This record gives sequence, C-alpha cells and structure tokens, in this order.
Amino acid sequence: MSLFLRFGRSVRVVAISAVVLSAAAMAHVTSVDVDRCAVPSEFLPHEGGFVRLTDRLRQGLPVVIAAIGGASTRGIGPLEQSYPARLQAELSRRYPKVPIQVVNLGVARETALDMFHRLSSQVLSLKPDLVIWETGTNDAVSAVILDDFVQALKDGLALLKTTDADVLMMDMQYSKQSAEVINFDRYMEEMQNIAEAGDARLFKRYAIMKYWSESGAFDFDGPMAARRDLAAQVYDCIGRRLADAILVSDP
Repeated sequence: MSLFLRFGRSVRVVAISAVVLSAAAMAHVTSVDVDRCAVPSEFLPHEGGFVRLTDRLRQGLPVVIAAIGGASTRGIGPLEQSYPARLQAELSRRYPKVPIQVVNLGVARETALDMFHRLSSQVLSLKPDLVIWETGTNDAVSAVILDDFVQALKDGLALLKTTDADVLMMDMQYSKQSAEVINFDRYMEEMQNIAEAGDARLFKRYAIMKYWSESGAFDFDGPMAARRDLAAQVYDCIGRRLADAILVSDP
C-alpha cells in the first residue's frame, strides 16, 4: 500500500507495504506458524550482551523493558498486537514465574532526534532493565543529514549508558517497494557501525524481513486481499525473534 508522509509543506509518497496496514486489517489476527518465523542464526546477535536482563530473569526478579520507536513500534490497531506486546507474551511464556512488562513508547513519524528528546522523561523514568530503540525509518524518509542521525544515536546511547539498562537498537522494516524508493542503506550502515563499536546491540529487522520476503514466508508486496492478516502475523514473528535475540546469553 502507499503511505503518504508529510514533512513540513512537502508531501512524499512512499510505497511501504510491509506491515503498515489499516486498522481493519489488524483486527483480523490469525495464528502464526512458528517455523514461518524462523531466520538463520546470523541475523541475530551472538554472545549475549544483555547482562542485566539475563541476570534478573535467572533470579526471577521483575523485568521492565522499554520499547521506544516510531509507528511500527506503536503498531496499527490494538496495542496487544504490537511487537512489544508480542515480545512480552513470548518472554512470559518462556519465564512464566517472572513478572515481565514491556512498555510501548512508539510515536509515529519521529526521527532519532525526536526520540532522543523523549529518553529522559519517558524511558529513564521507567528504570528499565532493557531499552529497545527502533529508529531510522523516518530519518531515511525525510533524508535527515547522516551526521545528525548518527549524533542523535550516539547522544541517546551515551545517556542510556548512565543507567544500568541493556540496550538493543532495531533498524527499519523491509518491503521491496519501500526499498526501491527510500535509501535506507546509509542509515543502516551507521547503525551497524555503532553496534560493531560496542555501543549497543543491533536487531537486524530489515534483513530478517527481507529474508522472509525472499524465502516466501511472507509476501510484503502482494495484493491487498492477501495482506489482511499480515501485520499482526509479522509483529508476532518479530516478537518471537526479539525474544531469541535478547536471551541469546541465557543457557
């Protein structure tokens, strides 16, 4: 489908067919085959890195996860169908005796800088054990200067480092149509560079969704009639794979 995004006086037509569907589509949820959600291990972080979260889970202590991001974090339709809610459900399934809360702080059309300005008031106040920072989409769509994008990320990660929270960045969604009209690559490369520098781990959502598309698990660019249940199914799969990513150090 086409998504019309407004920035200032200009209107940019962006073909984003991945999981940005109507609220009506989100209302119809079907179960997801676990195998359909599978991805090669190289798409997920290795060797852990989520020390505080893993320690609290092992001890059975309450866990708070803050998910800050844009529209795909907020989700379309009921919050319980968003990927933060699906992550909470999956973690609770794996750790049924541990109180787990995943707080959805998604706000549509925000850039990394916009999210940085919300960290102190909305994220740090939660005293989270893990922060998931989904970003980059609107920076790419609105062609934010790359250095400004990187600086916003670095400033935000530096702020988060003043706490004991673990941090996981998440990059963009994928569909063939959106990839043809938006230059995501530069922004993803910078997020990868930051991850490789050790400032945070990176959940490669773009690569994962591209794999699902190319393997035939999901058709993000098919006819609208075939996408009726797509959004909720993909959010559920993302929640499952996120659980794998953050529990990689857990035996």
